[in-house]
Amino acid sequence: MGSFSFAFGCVEVNPRDKDGQTPLHWACWLGFLHTVDLLLGHNGIDANVVDNDGDTPLHEAVRGQEYQVVCLLLKQGSVQLDIQNNQKRTPLLEAVSRGHLGMTQKLVALGANVNAVDGEGNSCLHLAMATEKFNSEDAPLDLLNECCTALKMKKKRRLSGVVVATYLASQGADFHHKNNKNNTPLDLIKDPNLRRKLEAFLPPQCLLCRNKEATTKVHPCEHLLTCEECSNVPLKRCLRCFKPVTSRGRVEAPKFEDRCVQTEATCQELGAASQAIGAPKCEDRCVQTEATCQELGAASQAIESPVLKEKDLLRVAKRLGRDWWQIVIVLEVDTTKLKIDDESNVTVKQGYQILYEWFKNCDPETRTHATLRAALEEAECFAAMECLSLDAK
Repeated sequence: MGSFSFAFGCVEVNPRDKDGQTPLHWACWLGFLHTVDLLLGHNGIDANVVDNDGDTPLHEAVRGQEYQVVCLLLKQGSVQLDIQNNQKRTPLLEAVSRGHLGMTQKLVALGANVNAVDGEGNSCLHLAMATEKFNSEDAPLDLLNECCTALKMKKKRRLSGVVVATYLASQGADFHHKNNKNNTPLDLIKDPNLRRKLEAFLPPQCLLCRNKEATTKVHPCEHLLTCEECSNVPLKRCLRCFKPVTSRGRVEAPKFEDRCVQTEATCQELGAASQAIGAPKCEDRCVQTEATCQELGAASQAIESPVLKEKDLLRVAKRLGRDWWQIVIVLEVDTTKLKIDDESNVTVKQGYQILYEWFKNCDPETRTHATLRAALEEAECFAAMECLSLDAK
C-alpha cells in the first residue's frame, strides 16, 4: 500500500494511490480517529469513494475493526450504507462476517439492508451462523437476552452466531433465503433441537417457491401457504391439511416478538393440558411439550392418512415425469438393483419402479399418503404431491 501526507489545506483531499485508495481509506483502516474527523470536515471530501476492490472507507473501518471510526462515519448523513464491493459485500455483511455486534446493530438501526447478499448468495444470516462468537462493542444486549429466552438458551450464549442471527431475523432478515449452494441459514444449524426452536419463531415459508415468506392465507382452513408472487397459482386443496380451498386472502404475518409470546403461551397450554389428563410430571416442560406435539402429530397422521396402494404409486409416477431422480434422493432408494436409464424417455415406468422399490422395503406403518406426501414436498415435486393429496380423504 502507498502512503499519503495527511497535511491538507487547499490541496486535493481525494487523491488515489495505485490501489485506488484515498487518505480517508487509509485513515479509516488504521483507526486514525482525529484524521478521519478532519477529513470528513473538509468540503471536498468524498466519504463514499470506492477503491479498486470496490471498498469504501466504511468497508475499511469495519474490516480494520475500528469501532469508533465506524461510529464517526455513521454520524455523517452522506455516508451510504449499502454500497457493495467487488465481492458484493456491503459494510453490514462485512461486520457480521467478522463478528462485530456493535457495528452490526448500528448499521441495522440506520437502515442498512438486512437482506443484502454477497457474491456467493450469502445473507447476513448465513454469515452470522458461520460466526462462532461476536464482539459486543458496547452494544445493548437486551434484545439478545430476549432471543436467548425465546430459544431457551443460557444468556452466556447471547453472543453466539445463532442468537445474533435470531436478532437479525427480528429486524427483517429472511431465514428462508437460499445461497448459491442452495442452503438456507437454517441448513447450517447442526443441532436439530435448536433448529426446531428457531423455526417456531420464524415467518412461515411459501410452500411453492420455498424462497419467500408466506403471506397468503387460504379459507376455510386459515393456513398460510404462499407468498405474494405465488398467490396466483391455482390451488384446489390446502397444501398443509388438504382440505378444499374456497378462497384466499393476503395477511400480515405476526412480528417476531408476537410469535415468541404465542409460542410460549402454546407451550404452557399444552403442558397444563397434559398434566390435567394425568400425564407424568417432568422437570423440563419443553421436552414434555415437544414429546406431546410429536404424539399429537403421529395420531393426526394415523387418523387422516390412508394406507398407500400400488395404484397411488402409479398416479404419482405419472406426475413426477423427469423429476423422478429427486425422489430417489429424498427416499434414499437403492437403485443399484433396478434397471434405470438416465437418458430414457420412459419416465413414468422408471418413476414407478423407484416408488415401488421404496414401497416394498419400507416399514408398513410408514407406508402412508402422509409419508410419501412429505417426501414429495421435500423434493419439491408439488404436482405429484397435489395428485396424491386429492386422494387423501
